Amino acid sequence: MTVKVMKNAFFTALATVISFFGIKKIASSTHKIKKIGHRGAAGYCPENTFPSYDRALEMGADYLEIDVQLSKDGKLVVIHDTLVDRTTDHKGKVSDYTFDELRKMDAGSWFSPKFRGSRIPSFEEVLDAYADRVGLLVELKKPSLYPGIEDLIAKELKKRNLHLKGKDHIIVQSFETESIKKFHELLPEVPVGILINYPPDKIEIKEIAKYASYVNPKWTVVNKRVINLIHSNGMKAVSWTVRSKREAEKLKHYPLDGIVADYLDLIE
Repeated sequence: MTVKVMKNAFFTALATVISFFGIKKIASSTHKIKKIGHRGAAGYCPENTFPSYDRALEMGADYLEIDVQLSKDGKLVVIHDTLVDRTTDHKGKVSDYTFDELRKMDAGSWFSPKFRGSRIPSFEEVLDAYADRVGLLVELKKPSLYPGIEDLIAKELKKRNLHLKGKDHIIVQSFETESIKKFHELLPEVPVGILINYPPDKIEIKEIAKYASYVNPKWTVVNKRVINLIHSNGMKAVSWTVRSKREAEKLKHYPLDGIVADYLDLIE
């Protein structure tokens, strides 16, 4: 082989390698991670209120993450804590108040005086206001405290034909596997997910994959092994909850399907 031929072969091989890695780089750069507003835009507005949801939409959220519980009189309400102490001007359990009583609480002043008068929304109100505008990641908050909550949520989704929306427009998640299994049986058209805050093992992931479409890990346990394990079992992974640039930068290195954040501008 002549020197000229050898050089040509070398440069051809080099070009192939560069092309391969270039394509690979482009492929990874086009991977779209869904932006999910945690309780709306919880870093900028009082969480789980209409101002928070509106701000998240303004910031380009693909989904709103919301938390659902039950009032004393069986109304689906959107609030994170099982106590009203932190986010309202009252004290006590959510389940000790009727819906009308919860509605009279100020759910905005704790965050800033300019949000005075913000109210705890009902699940129905959130669906009617936002379900046609943005995806919803619905968390059943401590569902074992609220027997029958799965049926009520399924009923509201079916009433609006949201179970037929497709493309993972509505996702229901919880830490409690039995509740999620029950919801999946009630409304199999709606994808469900399990929240985890620890590194899962292979056996557990395989069991979850029998009924769930998502395993959603806390940002602290996200690594290559965990994400590969979830994806290799045919499920998606949405990580939670970004509250700092450091956390956002860590998660950007992984092929996540979504990131839940208080500050959506951190995951641009």
